[in-house]
Amino acid sequence: MNEFNNLPDCVRDWNLSSSLLYIENHFENIAEIPFRASVSVLLGTDVRKEHVSTFIEMAEKANLKTVLVASYQEAGVTGVIFVHDHFDSDFSHDLKFSDWSIDGLHVGTLPDPHTPGVILLDMDATCVQCECIDEMAKLAGIGEQVSAVTAQAMQGHMEFQESFRRRIALFSGKSESVMDTVEKNLPVMPGFAEMVAKAKSCGWHVAIASGGFTRFVGKLKREYELDYVVANDIEAVDGVFTGKVLGQIVDSRVKAETLMMLKDRYNLPIRNTMAVGDGANDLPMIGLAGTGVAIHAKPVVRDKAPVSISRLNLHAVAAILEAGLILAEKN
Repeated sequence: MNEFNNLPDCVRDWNLSSSLLYIENHFENIAEIPFRASVSVLLGTDVRKEHVSTFIEMAEKANLKTVLVASYQEAGVTGVIFVHDHFDSDFSHDLKFSDWSIDGLHVGTLPDPHTPGVILLDMDATCVQCECIDEMAKLAGIGEQVSAVTAQAMQGHMEFQESFRRRIALFSGKSESVMDTVEKNLPVMPGFAEMVAKAKSCGWHVAIASGGFTRFVGKLKREYELDYVVANDIEAVDGVFTGKVLGQIVDSRVKAETLMMLKDRYNLPIRNTMAVGDGANDLPMIGLAGTGVAIHAKPVVRDKAPVSISRLNLHAVAAILEAGLILAEKN
């Protein structure tokens, strides 16, 4: 067992900075801590003393008073929870871009999974390990043309609706059978099943708002019993794509509107909404959510999202929910 998993019981034996406080020696519970203005969580499959020491040094340089609240295990991830006397945006940025083998986050508050909530996710490169339209294009022999437009859209260099129509137009005359192959071989993101199970164990809803296709999100909805999905439809006649889109295009505006619709439908506080995505068109919903998470994201998204997961997969979202549970239980 990793020695770290004994924290906080043995923290006094690690000779960590004297500025660090922790529950066992200084407070009976988190309610006694005189400050809880922000929260930090370290997440990884192999979190070590060295990571904790580095984190404490970073917090000291940011003039953050810090209390180590708890360590825990969830979905194969080790987490360490800290609270601070204030929130520091520069410290949050430094954690997101730190060159180490774990993920770190610093936010004003975490969700409270003791009460209902919702997680809204992007689909491609978030719930699955591919861009489905790019996989379709490869099979249709237009991979390079479509990928070039996809890259511009995901990096924020082209408005999503324009990029989507351009890509769909390239499929004109191609066989609809490419969707069958992609659907059959969807590579689900590691941690997706664990995240859904964790959310549902807390009474939370899980939904997808995808700039991809209804065909693919429908498969995940059925297999994982998701609560709501919205995506795009591509027109085909006699098994051949026409190059046209059917209905509205799910872009950044629709994704943000979907988050707020689900919040209202389930009568949720904004704190108990999470949005997870990787592309520029996910930023509006990430910005609106109580906890906005960029996962394996493009630099512009990683920079702007409150939380960025770069080393872990969707196991990290389950671990964030567990951190919220622990903090609420200790209040």
